[in-house]
Amino acid sequence: MSRQRLHTLDDLLDVAEQIVTSGDPSGLTLRSLAAAAGASNGTIYHAFGSKDVLLARLWLRSWCRLGDLMAEAMGERPMESTGEDAVVAVALTPVEFVRRFPASARLFFAQRRDQLFSADLPPEIETELNSVQEKFVEVLIALARGVWDRGDRVAVEAVAVCVVDLPGGILRRCILEDREADEATAARLEAAVRAVLTVPIEPRPAKASPNTTRSNP
Repeated sequence: MSRQRLHTLDDLLDVAEQIVTSGDPSGLTLRSLAAAAGASNGTIYHAFGSKDVLLARLWLRSWCRLGDLMAEAMGERPMESTGEDAVVAVALTPVEFVRRFPASARLFFAQRRDQLFSADLPPEIETELNSVQEKFVEVLIALARGVWDRGDRVAVEAVAVCVVDLPGGILRRCILEDREADEATAARLEAAVRAVLTVPIEPRPAKASPNTTRSNP
């Protein structure tokens, strides 16, 4: 009985994701994907063009899945919730991400983006990568304003500790040790985030006076 052929982009990405997360990412090639998916080499090369583009597409899909969960968390807050509650809600979305999309989460958290693919990518991929980065920065700024009514670098970096550093560190350990992201994991993450939010942040960075001129060396 012949294998069912998979030709949709999402199906091909599913197969590639399994190859990458089940062993050494270097084992993924366009030819190995074609063989595993039951697709022709031409189909794979037409869809991706290179291994770096394929890995970038995988990373983008993982990030978009996580970003969608973050957007849901921000949109579903009760009216009485605080800015701190919003940060906690977004910080907990990676736990749900791990549960819903375990392979995508393993790809996203187990390795840095620059370890997966090179910076030499087609312009359209670069545009998509820049777009998701810009949207995430907007989320960080909105959360910072909700807590401290400010969106400067200091406030944004404090929020990033809560929604990037803490979830990433805790969940990366779960993934690498093949442990479930259970309710205890979520509770510890929430406690850590709320603790960080109790630490006062530095004052707003001082703005340079318009009358200040730089002397010549």
